[in-house]
Amino acid sequence: MGQIESLVDRYLAVWNESDPEKRRREVAELWAEDGVYANTGREFHGHSGIEEAVAEAYEEFVANGFIFQLSGFSENHDAARIAWEMVSSSGGDVVAAGTEYLILDKGGRIRSDHQFPEPSQA
Repeated sequence: MGQIESLVDRYLAVWNESDPEKRRREVAELWAEDGVYANTGREFHGHSGIEEAVAEAYEEFVANGFIFQLSGFSENHDAARIAWEMVSSSGGDVVAAGTEYLILDKGGRIRSDHQFPEPSQA
């Protein structure tokens, strides 16, 4: 498994992680200290801000019966594009999808992470 593929696996796992301490450790390992995560509504800075974003997503989605899974990824030098789906953990129905664009620092940690959700099909 390549470095980017491993990062992608760990990245998706952190959003599904139920243990707050494991989430905290993974955020610190995946993102640079001054890293940024931005979704369409908010921007989160540094490890504490990103931990907050991951915890909010867990509480809103995963704790309520959904999981995030990979639908594809590609890499380009120090960048990665991750296509994801949020599915019902009971039936596997896709309820949301989107793309993350990650820019990595020279150490391979996430410097910036921008989320682009797919428009709702409802």
